Amino acid sequence: MAELVLGVLGEDRNDCDVLHTLIQRIVAERNVPTEKLKVHKRGQNGCATLRRKAEPWMRELAERGCRSVIIIHDRDRNDETQLRQRLSGLAVPAGVQRHVCIPVEEIEAWFFSCGAAMHLVSPERGGSKVHPSPHLIVSPKERLHELSRGADKKPRYSENDNVKLAAVLELETCAKRCRAFRELRDFVHDLIKTDIAPS
Repeated sequence: MAELVLGVLGEDRNDCDVLHTLIQRIVAERNVPTEKLKVHKRGQNGCATLRRKAEPWMRELAERGCRSVIIIHDRDRNDETQLRQRLSGLAVPAGVQRHVCIPVEEIEAWFFSCGAAMHLVSPERGGSKVHPSPHLIVSPKERLHELSRGADKKPRYSENDNVKLAAVLELETCAKRCRAFRELRDFVHDLIKTDIAPS
C-alpha cells in the first residue's frame, strides 16, 4: 500500500493536534493501517499568522512529500464566504490538493454534537448539553469552560483537553450535525481512495 502524506495548517498547535487525531480516526474507519498515514503540522500564534504563513508553509510541506493540505481556520465572527474565498485564493504548490475547513464558530463546537465528549467536559451536566446544530452555538469554547465548572466554580476544561475530546468524538454523529466536519471527513475518504491503493 502507498502512504497518505498530508499537511495540516492551523491557527495554533492545539487545533493541528485535534485535526491529526480526527484524521487518524477517519483513516482507521477505512481499515487503513496507521503507519500508512503521515501528518505534518504547522500552526502558531493565531489566525493572522496562519493567513500570512500559509503559502510558505504549503511550499515547505510540498517539499516534504505532502500531496494534500488541510487549512483549518475558525470562522469566529467572520463572514464564511469571504473567509473561504481568501483561504482558497492562497497559492498552492503544483501537485498539491487543498481543503479549507471552517468550523462554525470554532472547532470546539464539534464537541457539542457528541454525548461522550460532553460527558468528559462535565460528567454531571454534559449529557444534557448535546446540541443538534452545534454551528448555532455562540462562543462554544467559552460555553465549554462554563459547563465544566465544578462546585468550586473553577473550570475543569481547557483547550489542552481538546485532543482527548477528539479521541472520543462520535464521528458519524458529528458528520451529520457539523457540515465542516462532514466535508473534512469526505475529503480524507477521497484521499484514501486516490492515494492509498494496492502497490
